[in-house]
Amino acid sequence: MNTVPFAKSVLKEALLTALDEEINAALNAARQAQETASHEANKPENKYDTLALEAAYLAHGQSERIRELQETRIRIGQWPVPDFSDDDAIAAGALLQLQHPQQEARWLWLAPVGGRQLQVAGQSIQVISLQAPLAQQLSQLEVGDELTLNGQPGWEISALH
Repeated sequence: MNTVPFAKSVLKEALLTALDEEINAALNAARQAQETASHEANKPENKYDTLALEAAYLAHGQSERIRELQETRIRIGQWPVPDFSDDDAIAAGALLQLQHPQQEARWLWLAPVGGRQLQVAGQSIQVISLQAPLAQQLSQLEVGDELTLNGQPGWEISALH
């Protein structure tokens, strides 16, 4: 069995940090859009001058994004990440390693939120949401099972944590 050189609590903290960074970036973007929308120099000169209106829409969209990210962060913060053993079926919270004879091994983590690549203890971890097609494909598989990844057969689940 391949062991991962960190606890899942460290992985969860890395995900929370990534969410914090996204929230801060969205806050900055919303602040800039709001400043653009309300800046004196951007008042419309005619009905076709829509810079301020577009900036206001952007600020609103960013505020919605911030709200979603904050809700996600709260949900992840409260999420009790389960432990798995090689005898368990893959489910939410599973950290697994995939190996292929002709490719570099990959670490995947099934979490309530995905679409992120984390670097933890020198390992690259792909975080995938439970709704992702790959998560659906992995659901209920076990260590030793094979799957096709990105159209390439022969990937084996070699470790589950």
